[in-house]
Amino acid sequence: MTQAAICRILYVRMAIALESRSVLHLENLETLSRGALIDAVTEGLPSSLLRELAQRLGVTLEEMATLLRLTPRTLQRRLDDDRLDLGESERLWELSRLFFRAIEVLESEQGAVRWFHSPIRALGYSTPLNFARTSIGIRELENILGRIEHGVFS
Repeated sequence: MTQAAICRILYVRMAIALESRSVLHLENLETLSRGALIDAVTEGLPSSLLRELAQRLGVTLEEMATLLRLTPRTLQRRLDDDRLDLGESERLWELSRLFFRAIEVLESEQGAVRWFHSPIRALGYSTPLNFARTSIGIRELENILGRIEHGVFS
């Protein structure tokens, strides 16, 4: 491998690393390249994003801990350390992606928040927040949003 090729590889890796460190708000996750997103999640997302998503979804930190599968004590440690681990970061990213998809389909953040808290017939009158506790539930919610987007009653 030539020195120029090695330099290009190092430059790309540095650019991805810098891009992944710029995650200050949930919207930043949506703009990252796949490589930078993988790096950011692997390094651990800032716990401030957990607080932001909880606030935007209208849930308590305790409810957010349940969605991330954290005990209250572990949640407090993550908030103190200002960094989530890999699994928690992946989970936060999944929830964030679902939240932004709901905003896109329902055309407003208020509409998305209302949808997350409302009993849905397609979910056996459970709320989307209840279903968002598992990856399987998140996939089902994505399917329901797709049906809503295409005008299928859900």
